Amino acid sequence: MHLYEPMIRTIAISTAFFLLFVGLAYLVRIAMTRWFRKWVQGTATSLDDRILALLAHPVFYVILLYGLDFAVRRLPFHGNIIRTIQGGIFIAGIVVVTTIVYRIVMTFIDWYAERLRTRKSTAVLIKEFIPLTQRVVSILILILAIIVALKHFNYDAWSLVTAMGVGSLAIGLAAKETLTNMISGFSIMLDRPFLPGDRIELSTGEIGDVQDIGLRSTRIKTFDHTILVVPNSALVNSSLVNYCYPDFKIKARVKVGVAYGSDIEKAKQIMLEITRKVSTILQDPAPRVFFTDFGDFSLNLLMIFWVKEYTQMFDAKDRVNSMIHQRFAEAGIEIPFPIQTVLLKK
Repeated sequence: MHLYEPMIRTIAISTAFFLLFVGLAYLVRIAMTRWFRKWVQGTATSLDDRILALLAHPVFYVILLYGLDFAVRRLPFHGNIIRTIQGGIFIAGIVVVTTIVYRIVMTFIDWYAERLRTRKSTAVLIKEFIPLTQRVVSILILILAIIVALKHFNYDAWSLVTAMGVGSLAIGLAAKETLTNMISGFSIMLDRPFLPGDRIELSTGEIGDVQDIGLRSTRIKTFDHTILVVPNSALVNSSLVNYCYPDFKIKARVKVGVAYGSDIEKAKQIMLEITRKVSTILQDPAPRVFFTDFGDFSLNLLMIFWVKEYTQMFDAKDRVNSMIHQRFAEAGIEIPFPIQTVLLKK
């Protein structure tokens, strides 16, 4: 019996230490769920409330694992058995700490996304960039946890990092165009030269309304009721026109030619009167008519006016052109067509 007394005493002391850590873990959890909660509820942001709520139970298990490791070190067992038990405790601790870090980062990203939802201009950022960021961060946290675990068990973690780096380089070279479009997609989301619903004109002449901004491409609905898919890199590296910036109004131009000998001032007056009868045409800035040049068979006039919204421009120009044709006919102002006179010399 006397031979086992030191072992029994050591086991009892280790058990007492573990129970002490159990009590400390419960005390910390009570403090976090009751006392600290009242303190963070008085702050202006809800981020600290969320972090405190998700930390209460994981911190409890971290203290328990630390206490178990502290107690196991004092047990009078064979060294290999102690190291095996400590290895299992370390792995469990890695899992708990990784879970804590993951939850904190995801909570912060979700909180930041909720703040962005109040702004219309960041809708694309929430839809595309936030989920991608969550996936990338999750992978990085997992990789770091694996590296720490391998390092603890004396494995060469850097060989794993090197292999992953070479693999990433190979994947990057194979998917160069895709990565270029993804980076361009990030640029569009952050710089926001256009948003879903905006009408844009590409450098190639196509005009349409932006339907969706993805990571690889942007979809544009054209006037032919078709979807034009444009790679993001093409949009970033070329100039385009956004009809929605700085506001929705747009300048329209109408060109018309009258016959030589026509009353230019009367034609101008008629054209200005027409703009006052079209409700979608703004009077501030005031429409203006210019006598631009002497054509081969006509005197050319240019009228400039502003339309309330870019979506109304074609309808406004249609009404203006129709009324000009009608009013010029009533006033006896001729709109000539090309005439070519050929003289035959005998």
